[in-house]
Amino acid sequence: GTGCLVKAVETAAQREAFIVGKPNRYMFDCVVSEFNIDPARTIMVGDRLDTDILMGNSCGLTTLLTLTGVTTLDEVKGHQESACPDRQSLVPDYYVDSIADLLPALGD
Repeated sequence: GTGCLVKAVETAAQREAFIVGKPNRYMFDCVVSEFNIDPARTIMVGDRLDTDILMGNSCGLTTLLTLTGVTTLDEVKGHQESACPDRQSLVPDYYVDSIADLLPALGD
């Protein structure tokens, strides 16, 4: 959402920005090194394919999409049916209609 502002700063500074936010794995690598997190036991929950799910998949995490954001299930199915590896990297492992759907599982 801030691409235009980043481009303006890059132009003014005559330098390319180093992006540390999603979907770049830099942020996750910092968290892993600080808290000794095991990616195989970590789940990325998010509502956007091109940031949250892409980051989770590129970091080797299980991914869970909530359909409360901009992403639709039809969009996910389109990526899933595609033969394009870039589109496949946007497919979550699981999805729920709402984050509230997880509350019963957290009570156990």
